[in-house]
Amino acid sequence: MSSHFDIVGSFLRPAALKQARLQFEQGNLDQADLTKVEDQLITELVKQEVAAGLTVVTDGEFRRSYWHLDTFWGFGGIDHTQAAHGYFFHDEETRRDAATVTGPIHFTGQHPDLAAFEFLKSVTPAGITPRQSIPSPAQCYFELIRDQENVEALQAVYPNETDLLTDLIQPTAI
Repeated sequence: MSSHFDIVGSFLRPAALKQARLQFEQGNLDQADLTKVEDQLITELVKQEVAAGLTVVTDGEFRRSYWHLDTFWGFGGIDHTQAAHGYFFHDEETRRDAATVTGPIHFTGQHPDLAAFEFLKSVTPAGITPRQSIPSPAQCYFELIRDQENVEALQAVYPNETDLLTDLIQPTAI
């Protein structure tokens, strides 16, 4: 009887990644150098996953700040904004980052998740499957109606909900 083990995709961010992100936010590290740190840590993580016997590996979502919002921000027509509150989990509140519709949702021809997956594939050994978590259109919809401010922004762009749902399911390329 064979066993199969799988993981969701997120790993705790290593201290080196947290430090690099802080330096980047403070303007003391540029995007290219942050990417080098991410590349190194993702390469190490894939080696650890393979050594642990996993046949399906992820990049730990080390290029993402959130498992879902970073993906939404990669589409045209969705901006990185700040909500009145973060998400509430038990007694904790997350940062206030949010996604707000500012125009028709569309694929711009490039998306950060595509580049992240290409790198993951490049460091995944033969016989191992690279995997990436992708939030659903329903998760994006939930974010876009998260509060009254988002609902108003959404309705200004999409007075017809059918058009919104069509664009969420298959964003057109512009």
